[in-house]
Amino acid sequence: MKKFLRFFRSMKFGMILLVLVMLLSLAGSLIPQQESAMHYVRAYGSQAAQVMIALGVTDIFHTWYFYALEILLCLNLTLCSILRFPRTRKAGREWLSRAEKAEGEHPLTSEQREKLCAYLSARHYRLYETAGGKVYSKNAAGFYGSFLTHLSILLVLLFGSLVLMTPDIQDRTVMPGSDFILEDGTVITCESFHIQDDTGKLDYASVLTMKSADGSQEKRQEIRVNEPMRFGEYKVYQQTYGTAGRVKITNHANGAEEVMFLTDPCFLSIDGRNGVYFQALYPGFIQDEEGNYTLITSTANSYTDPVYSIQSIADGMSTSVLAFPDEELRIGDISFTFLSPAEYPGLRIKHVSSWLFGGLYFSFGLMVVALYLCFFAVPVYVKVQPDAFTVLSPKNQQGLMIDLGALLDEKEQEE
Repeated sequence: MKKFLRFFRSMKFGMILLVLVMLLSLAGSLIPQQESAMHYVRAYGSQAAQVMIALGVTDIFHTWYFYALEILLCLNLTLCSILRFPRTRKAGREWLSRAEKAEGEHPLTSEQREKLCAYLSARHYRLYETAGGKVYSKNAAGFYGSFLTHLSILLVLLFGSLVLMTPDIQDRTVMPGSDFILEDGTVITCESFHIQDDTGKLDYASVLTMKSADGSQEKRQEIRVNEPMRFGEYKVYQQTYGTAGRVKITNHANGAEEVMFLTDPCFLSIDGRNGVYFQALYPGFIQDEEGNYTLITSTANSYTDPVYSIQSIADGMSTSVLAFPDEELRIGDISFTFLSPAEYPGLRIKHVSSWLFGGLYFSFGLMVVALYLCFFAVPVYVKVQPDAFTVLSPKNQQGLMIDLGALLDEKEQEE
């Protein structure tokens, strides 16, 4: 049991857990998360998609094994930190006590002693007066570098996991020129969207404007698949796209007009009996020599030759019709003018509390400080006696000894 506990809180076990967490996080970054099953079937094939969904890699940050690894790693780092802290505090006291009891190894004259003390004081060494002489110390905080490194890794994992696991995610579609309001009153407006750029290259991009509920903050940005927009506690991604039909409905009896977007099959009618039943919008067609049409059902580009498949219903009679942009179909006092389709984006909106990001940034800052203490703030003690001095440190201080040797070299001083 003791061997198991020793291994459980060891650095070796912590490194194994850390590598596993990093590999799963990398997989979660490379594989799109929380998409529909058909998305993975189209991207990876039917069999691979089934295996991926069964293993949970399509939502890897919410799987039981990712939670388990995170918990084990946090426990490992917590135990390492708790056990290391008393030793860290004890190490500082032990080295100071060792310096107080140390005997001088390098002889000093009275003039050299004065130069040495002035040199150490000018470099902000802390002075301890003892019965056997003076002890100058510097970088005592370096003893805490290892402890703070463990603590910072623990905090990074903790806050990073909370950022990954607790965001409020919603998917919304928005037509160009329209907007929608989030729960806290933030308004997102889609100014424009395109699938292709001016050269015809695929470029799924939306121009969005976000405004806070009180109107005090506003931001405008063009987003793409890998270029999300950050606004306050929100992060907005270009997730999907679609093409919607548009129809202008005119009531000639009163002159009223309205433009509607068509994404799903629907029945457009004033009286509930006569009107147009929209079935589908196709991206193009092929017409043979006899005038027959073959509809194109899929495309990754813009709809170059769109065609509407509709049912015209009047006086109980239904007629199948193919309608092209700018064509008008009139039924009684109502006319339906089918317009060019509109491309629209599907947005993924993530909301994460700002205090979580604050904690994550603090953890990274603490890690930088901890690494500095580990590698650059090496504790050093200089015991100065009336006729000699010695240098003590957990690490080699050859550089300091060279500096002190040059300072105290009488020949060099005479020159």
